[in-house]
Amino acid sequence: MYKLLIFLKKTDKEEITDLFNNQTLKHLSDLIGENVKSADVESNLLMETKYIKFCEVAVTSKDEWDKKMNSRAGKELNKHFMNMHQFIDLIFVNYQV
Repeated sequence: MYKLLIFLKKTDKEEITDLFNNQTLKHLSDLIGENVKSADVESNLLMETKYIKFCEVAVTSKDEWDKKMNSRAGKELNKHFMNMHQFIDLIFVNYQV
């Protein structure tokens, strides 16, 4: 299993939270083909960076992820990530190693 974990950094800008809730989740849903939901981050006391939202998507392998990212939906997601890069942290996890 290959997962992408996305954390939205704490911000006072309501429009960034709205972008995450409306556009980031939509792009991920389009890419994966299923509804992606987010969760509120309640606490991360030991981390320097504070987060307010989290979501994750999973595919069977890194190869599948790469294929999806080369699709139209993947290219749109990549553009979206480039516009949001200062507000999000992306972590990829590979359970198959």
